[in-house]
Amino acid sequence: MNSWFLFLLKSTFILSLLYLFFRLLIRKESFFNHSRFVLVFIIFISAGIPFIHLPYNIRPVFPDKLESPFQERSIVEDSFLSNDTSVQIQSSAPIPSVKQAVDISVGSLVLYVYLAGVSISLLLFISSLYSVFLMIRKTHKRELNGVRILIVQDDIPAFSFGKYILISQYDFETNSKAILTHELSHIRQGHFYDLMLMTLVKIVYWFNPLVYFMNRDMKEIHEFQADEYTLNSGIDATQYQLLIIQKSVGYQKFALANSFNHCQIKNRITMMNKSKNSKLWNWKVATFLPVFVLLLMAFGKRGEGIIDKTSPLEPTVIVPDVAQKPIEHTNQIIELKNDGNYIDNKNCTPEQIALQAKEWRKAGNAWIHLLIDESIPLNRIDDVRDQLDGSYWVTQSTVNSDDIIYFAGDVNKLAEFKNGQWDNWINDQLNNYPEAKSLMQTKKYRISFSFIVEKNGKVRDAHVVKGSEYPEINSAYNKILAQIPDWEPALRRNDPVSVYWIYLSGNNW
Repeated sequence: MNSWFLFLLKSTFILSLLYLFFRLLIRKESFFNHSRFVLVFIIFISAGIPFIHLPYNIRPVFPDKLESPFQERSIVEDSFLSNDTSVQIQSSAPIPSVKQAVDISVGSLVLYVYLAGVSISLLLFISSLYSVFLMIRKTHKRELNGVRILIVQDDIPAFSFGKYILISQYDFETNSKAILTHELSHIRQGHFYDLMLMTLVKIVYWFNPLVYFMNRDMKEIHEFQADEYTLNSGIDATQYQLLIIQKSVGYQKFALANSFNHCQIKNRITMMNKSKNSKLWNWKVATFLPVFVLLLMAFGKRGEGIIDKTSPLEPTVIVPDVAQKPIEHTNQIIELKNDGNYIDNKNCTPEQIALQAKEWRKAGNAWIHLLIDESIPLNRIDDVRDQLDGSYWVTQSTVNSDDIIYFAGDVNKLAEFKNGQWDNWINDQLNNYPEAKSLMQTKKYRISFSFIVEKNGKVRDAHVVKGSEYPEINSAYNKILAQIPDWEPALRRNDPVSVYWIYLSGNNW
C-alpha cells in the first residue's frame, strides 16, 4: 500500500504540472486533434513516468532532494502492533525522497478516506450509467449509417453514448440534420473512449481538483471537433451557431440569451471562427519537452536501466591485490582494512572520511563504494556509514568476493520476506521476551539494526547498529536478528543481488 500511495503522489504531481502547462499554452489553440492527443498523453505519461527506469548515465535533476535511502535517515516507516505493545520499524525503501506517516492509525485513516472517495466516485458513475440505461429503455429506435438513433419523447439535449445517439422527438423532427451530424461526429471520432478514460482518472484521482477541469476541457475539445466536423459537412455556420445558442438557453429564453454568461457556448463560437497558427502551435508543444525530461529525471526510477557494459560512464575499478572487478557506480572507494580506513591509499580518520565524502558530493557524485577486508568488525562498517551521514548512494563488497551489496533503493525488485508479514514476524518474536516488551510499553526507546539479504535469500550480518539505553531490549533484538529466516532475494536487471537493509525501531522520535 505504501508503494501505491507513493505512485499516487508522484503521478498526481506530474499530471497536475503538465495539465497546468496545457491550460497555459495549448487550451485556447484551434488544433483540436492535437490538443486532444496532448490531454490523453498527459494522462498516460503521468501514470507511466514513475515506472520508467533511468540508465545510470542520467543524473537526478534535484540531487539534493533525491538522494540515497539513508539521507537524514530518509526511510519509509512501517508501524506494526502486537496485542499489548507498539513497535515501530522504519525500513529503507526504493524511493528515498518520500516519507510516510509513522502512526498506523493515521495511515489507515488516509487509506479509508481515499477508498471512500473512490467508492463515492464509482457509485456516481454507476448511477449515471443506470440513468442512461433507463432512458434507453423508453426510446423508439431507428438506424442511420449503422448508428442507432434513440428517440426520446421528453425534451432532453441530444447526446451520444457509445454507438447510440439519443435525441428528443422535437429535435428529430425539426433540427435532425445538424444535431445528428454533430453527434455522429462524436461517435466516429471515438470521443466515448476518451470520456471513459477520464471517468477512470476521476475515480482514481478524485482528490485532485485539476482532474475535473481536465475532464471539462476534454469535453470542450470534443465539442470543438464535432462543430468543425459539422460545419465541414455543409451545414450553414450562422444557422448552426444560432441553433447552439437556442438549444443551450431554451426556446422560451432565446431572446434573453445576452443576459446569460454561457462560457462554453462563447468558446465554441469563437473556435469556429479562429484561424490556425501552426508555427505558434509547434513552439508551444516544444515547451513540453524540457518539462517532460525534468519530470522523468525527477520521478523516474533511477539506477535500474540497462546500459552498455562498455560505456565510459560506468567505470571499472582496479582493486589492489585483487582481480579487477566492476564497481558499477563509482571509482570513489573507501577501503576498510585491518589497520585503518583508506582513501587513495591514505589512512584517514573518521573526520577526514566525512570531509572527503563532502568533496566528492560537491563534485557531483553521490556514489561511494566500501571495499572491506573479510575480518573487519561490523561496528567499524557502521561507523564509516555513519560518517557518510546517510546522504550518499553506498555500495559495498569484500576484497575476496565479487558480490556487490546494493542499497535497497538501487534494485528493480525489493527483497521480500517469505514468512508472512515482516512486521508481524518481529512482533511474534518479541512475545518470547516479556521483560523487553514490558519496557517497550512503558519506556521511551530507539534502536536501529541492519542486515544483508544475500542473492540466495540468506540473511547475514544481522546486528544492532545503535542500541537503546535498555540492555533487555538490545538483547532481545540481538537474539531475534540471529533467527531471521530466508527472504526472497532482490532483483536488479532481473538478476538476484545482495542488498543492505537498515531499520529504525522504537517510540521515541
